[in-house]
Amino acid sequence: MSKKIAIIGAGLSGLAAAHRLAGAGADVRVFEKSKGLSGRAASRSKNDCRYDHGANYFKVSSNEVARLLFQSLPTEGLCRIVGDVDTFDGSGHVTAGDPKQNAGAKWSYREGISTIGKRIVESAGIDVAGDTVITRLVRQHEKWTLKTENGIAGEGFDAVLLTPPAPQTIQLLEACQGIDPGLCSDLVSELGLARYHSQFTIVLNFKGTFSLARDAFALINSDRCHDIAWMSHENRKPGHVSAGESLFVVQMSPVWTARHYESPRENIITAALEKAAPFLGGDLPPLSWSDFQRWRYAHPYTAADPEKMKPASAIGLYFAGDTFVGKGRIPEAIETGFAAAREMEADLAKR
Repeated sequence: MSKKIAIIGAGLSGLAAAHRLAGAGADVRVFEKSKGLSGRAASRSKNDCRYDHGANYFKVSSNEVARLLFQSLPTEGLCRIVGDVDTFDGSGHVTAGDPKQNAGAKWSYREGISTIGKRIVESAGIDVAGDTVITRLVRQHEKWTLKTENGIAGEGFDAVLLTPPAPQTIQLLEACQGIDPGLCSDLVSELGLARYHSQFTIVLNFKGTFSLARDAFALINSDRCHDIAWMSHENRKPGHVSAGESLFVVQMSPVWTARHYESPRENIITAALEKAAPFLGGDLPPLSWSDFQRWRYAHPYTAADPEKMKPASAIGLYFAGDTFVGKGRIPEAIETGFAAAREMEADLAKR
């Protein structure tokens, strides 16, 4: 398939699509607004520690995803996480988690969960233009041109795959030239059904070795009545935390995040430490260091219908991402990328 394809967004849905399309012989170029890969499957390093500050782990939910992660990509550094995900309520009472959910293997990498995207790019030889913010799509003579504020990022594309969160995709569609206004309105309306939570992630590092309540890998709020939504023990991932230290990832609830979204970083970290302390035994040593991330579009809680987006394929416009999942799950996001790639292959083969 000797077609030229642009993919906007180097999250895992976009990169999964790129991997499949490149394997089919397409000329694929990915445009990413940031410097990194894997989107919200994000990892950082600080003070000789590595930690996942977006998606915290992944499971394998289909054979197609398993083939990508365990056969197509190198498995060096892939690590299974030991420990359960237990639950807590609004009062902070901790109980055992769902046995069926805990029975499934949880995975990350020694170098962090963002390794997935890096290995996809390396294995398929995908061309990624980082630090490139696409602001406008232009369709003319059955070809697509991608523009930034400063000029043309790429042109002559037979098809474009859009993978950003719904609000950002809507902005691109509304700025698009050469698309029927009625079609654009229908696409924007459907994308508007996908709503996203904002969320703070706070990373807390201490000298000394200690664990979460019940010696769990992670705790998740079951009734959505606590200011913390999620808390995990990064030490459970081999290679992530230096010896003699303990590192915890705290994700605040969307409600608490919305109330405090514009608060200073220092205030948010202090509040997170105070609210996390009871789950760590209460008597904590001084905080060694911390890190912080504001996720404006952390994860969706409602989804758009991918079937309603298919009329856009007639003009070479396609969509993927967790916008069509309704929750933040790595395997499901990857699957939307594969589905979009299959659709693109079938359509472009007819042209």
